[in-house]
Amino acid sequence: MRPFSAAHIRRSIHVEAQPDKPADIPGLATYRAGLFIDKVFPLKMSALDIRPYLMNRSQQAMTNKVASLIPADLPHQFTVTRIEPHRRDGGSIVYFTFASEPTQEEAKRVGKSLVDAVDAFLATSARGRNWFDFAPIRSLPVKGVPFSEDIVRMLPSRRVRVEFGGPDLTVEQLFNEFRQFGKIVDIEMQPTSCKDTPRWAVVHFAKLRAATSARNCVHGDVVGVTRLQLSYVREMHENFIVRWIKEHQKFIIPLAAAALIAAIYAVFDPIREFCVENKITGRFDLSKLPLIGGVRQAAVRSLLWRGQNDSTSAIGQEVSAWTGLAEQRERLAAFLNEPPESFIVVTGPHGSGKTAVVEQATQDKQYRIMIDANKLGSQHSELEQMSLLARQLGWWPVFNSIIGITNTIDLMVAATTGSKAGISATPESQVRRILECMALVLNKIRLRSQKNLAATGSEHQSSKTLPPAMVPVIVLDNFMDKDLPFTTVILEWAASVVEAGLAHCIVTTSGISGYHEIQRAQPQRAASLLSLDDATPMGAISLLQKQLSASDPAPKQRDDSHDDAAAAAVDMATSDQIAMAAGVLGGRLEDLQLFVHKVHSGESPAAALEDIIQRSITEIRKYAFANDSEVGQCEHTWTPEQFWYLLTELAHHDSVEYDRMRNSALFAGNDVALLGLAEAQLITMTYDNDRPSRIRPGRPVYGVAFDRILEDPGFASSMSIKMNKKFIELETAKIRKAEEELALLNVFRASVDAHNTLTAGIALMAASKDANHRRPHGSRDESSDVIHPEAYIAQALRTGSSATAPATANGAALASRDGGKQKQSWRDWLLRRPAKPIADSSGAHADASAEGNVPAPTVVPGIPYELQGRVQFLLRTIHKSQQKIDRWDAETQANAVRLASL
Repeated sequence: MRPFSAAHIRRSIHVEAQPDKPADIPGLATYRAGLFIDKVFPLKMSALDIRPYLMNRSQQAMTNKVASLIPADLPHQFTVTRIEPHRRDGGSIVYFTFASEPTQEEAKRVGKSLVDAVDAFLATSARGRNWFDFAPIRSLPVKGVPFSEDIVRMLPSRRVRVEFGGPDLTVEQLFNEFRQFGKIVDIEMQPTSCKDTPRWAVVHFAKLRAATSARNCVHGDVVGVTRLQLSYVREMHENFIVRWIKEHQKFIIPLAAAALIAAIYAVFDPIREFCVENKITGRFDLSKLPLIGGVRQAAVRSLLWRGQNDSTSAIGQEVSAWTGLAEQRERLAAFLNEPPESFIVVTGPHGSGKTAVVEQATQDKQYRIMIDANKLGSQHSELEQMSLLARQLGWWPVFNSIIGITNTIDLMVAATTGSKAGISATPESQVRRILECMALVLNKIRLRSQKNLAATGSEHQSSKTLPPAMVPVIVLDNFMDKDLPFTTVILEWAASVVEAGLAHCIVTTSGISGYHEIQRAQPQRAASLLSLDDATPMGAISLLQKQLSASDPAPKQRDDSHDDAAAAAVDMATSDQIAMAAGVLGGRLEDLQLFVHKVHSGESPAAALEDIIQRSITEIRKYAFANDSEVGQCEHTWTPEQFWYLLTELAHHDSVEYDRMRNSALFAGNDVALLGLAEAQLITMTYDNDRPSRIRPGRPVYGVAFDRILEDPGFASSMSIKMNKKFIELETAKIRKAEEELALLNVFRASVDAHNTLTAGIALMAASKDANHRRPHGSRDESSDVIHPEAYIAQALRTGSSATAPATANGAALASRDGGKQKQSWRDWLLRRPAKPIADSSGAHADASAEGNVPAPTVVPGIPYELQGRVQFLLRTIHKSQQKIDRWDAETQANAVRLASL
């Protein structure tokens, strides 16, 4: 059987008569036809195909390229009238006119012969081939009316949809119509059950060029009475392997996951170590090149110079005015010159120069790693925080989707087998991997440094004795100021790195609570602490003068004649108030910035300062006294009574001793409340020898705010009443505890008389001791008038509960002989009530303070010897507590009267 050839199919062409253009030869007519030249341009296979962009895309260049493919000596008065390039289809339609006898059959024959002549020319000419397609260019007759469009999504396809504008064509008719353009894979007819209109068929070509040629040549052709409309069918390519994978998902998915994880560990981990090392060493940092670095520094200087009038930028440049900055910088540099042993914590309020100190102290370090906690805390989820941490450390590539994939696989395995596979991942596990990679890189840097030192014969041979400039420095900037989910993980990693001697670790924080978190991360070593302070008063005054020395913030809205006078008035009005503002605001950068902003916005300095003070008072009352009924309920580590006690002390003193506050009755030796107040920035602790030394207000403006709060009679009285009640409660509990212990010692076992006797004996002991202390040293008078404690107790037992106890030993002797010139019971002595003097016969009063010579008692009858000291201590404790209760009760009554009078 002879193989089929497309040449056997008769080709036709669409011709149109041109009556308005008569032919040059009489008896002939002018006709118009078109031909499609294929393979002139690269086919646009997809939206990402760049081959069409490699050629000259101008309309004139494409037209000239197509015109060069047409021979010049064609017969029948052949004339090209229009060239229409179709870049997306890779060809061009050429419309031409020719002369022929005035019959359709003859015109079609002549037009077809001209197309064949062009095709023969292209087959033999060197112009008939292009670099993007090895097959020769061919010329095809246009059988219909082409549809010229540039719809983006209508990309060429091997499948062409043929819509019938009339009766359906048969498969044979479609084959004869389209076979001349190329081999056909299949012809799909619309099912007879489908009632959609218009009816259609799909012709599937073997090659894409055949489909493009068919669409440009056949669109609009009429077969019988049926008009054909052609369009591309978007192909959905599905590879055999992909289809096989879809059909075998049960074991393909676990295998793919295992392969992916293995690839990540085997391929990407070395890449990540390489990227992290590049981040630390900066060996590919172009800014280190002299030319690029100089341009960059010049640009930065230019930007700073342009923005020097901005108040915030200028205040930021005045950090050098802060106290102790140079000293702390030298201390930090000294710590960095030592081998790594523990954390270095730099504390201080916002704007105190922590960043400047760290940057200046580490500027000569060869390797520096920065983790910015402020940026990490600004992210919304743990996954975003993990990604940002990876970028800060140079850990790349990051596959966030791997967490979801591994978790899904783990759930699938657990659902099928009943136990988890253990391959699930979390953001915390990814953070641990990032930090482990960083530790490996730091160890690699240390080993390389040791090798280089050994090669140069240097005396540094171990990690502990590397030159200070070669020891990496890890900076955790503002790390403890943000509540990060990875805080513990990062601190534990940093502690292990420091203990291994791989790097120094500097932590900057504005709260003292961060210091204790770091201590818990490395409990076996004490962290080195550097505490920065606010600016000096003179520095704050200088800074405010520089910012407020500018003219009116809106001079364009005034007349020029008033500008100088207004500026002078502002300077005169604020010159005295600047010193007052600096004295109130201190050197705290945030408050200084707010003050300058308010003044520049049009407020007077006095009004701006008063607004800041009132805002501080509101903050203190809302946060520090959160348990107060006036502002609502809130859980804190301190009580309102504790803070009120601390506030009253700070209102009368610039600072108070930390140990005195910590060991006071309200704080009871527990520093949790003080640390909570420091973390809330209500107070500030100054450190001496790495331990808290003194307590000051959290901000300088709080000192004035504390005074204002104390001046509020209603609030101050109510809080004083609460504090005194708390004191009374504590002292009452102390008395109750002492009484319980006395009861356990069986002191009150006999009767009320025995109790009175014991207490009176203790009173005599105290009085005798006082008398001995008042007596001059070395003078002893063995007078027979002295009554010893044993005699006094015997007398008290005889007199019972009505017995009287003199205040001093000499007074006791006078009472025994003369019936008593001064009466005071043991209850009066215990409560410190004054004795009642009795006038003698001459009208004079007895001297209760006369000195006597009574030895201090050593034994109280009825009390075991081993309990003598404890009983005396407990009774004195009750005595002192009762005194305090009386004083606080009096203050409470006075405050209650004050509240009632408001």
